[in-house]
Amino acid sequence: MARDIASLTLAAGKAGVVRPVLLARLDFASGVVRATSAPFDVSYNSETYLGVGTLGHVSAVPEGAELQGYAVQLTLSGVPPEMIALTLHDAYQGRDARLYLGVLDEQHQLIGQPVLLFRGRMDTLDLQLGRTATLTLTIQSRLSDWERPRLLRYTHEQQKADHPDDKGFEFIAQMAEKTIIWGRV
Repeated sequence: MARDIASLTLAAGKAGVVRPVLLARLDFASGVVRATSAPFDVSYNSETYLGVGTLGHVSAVPEGAELQGYAVQLTLSGVPPEMIALTLHDAYQGRDARLYLGVLDEQHQLIGQPVLLFRGRMDTLDLQLGRTATLTLTIQSRLSDWERPRLLRYTHEQQKADHPDDKGFEFIAQMAEKTIIWGRV
């Protein structure tokens, strides 16, 4: 996948010391959650990303030329039990998730613009309990939805459900078995 990389970010990536950082932006129904792989908070685009450091893990970000869906897993360990209820009752499936790669300077500030590594939809949230909890969120690319059957029909009822004032399919049932003679007889 071709990516536009800002010139400052590209120059920082070629420097002798590179300080990469991952940024995850997850759009839950109760609000956007922002986390970073750094052990401290990072600001990007007027938003603060919470530093999870070694408590977080990101699986390899797959890519390929094939027309298929890909997935990334984000893991957060050491979650206190009182925070579990918040994650179990929040709507997340099908909501937007983004993963960025950035480069930090010596003062732990982002250099240039982070690169969008992966964008998809949140799919499953697995929970492993112990003294602390481990949460694993799977993010699927939009192509994972490619094979799912669509349940829409070209009927008057479906059209009214989507667009109440539209009468474009009002006589569609009468036309289904109608014989139409085309041209000269």
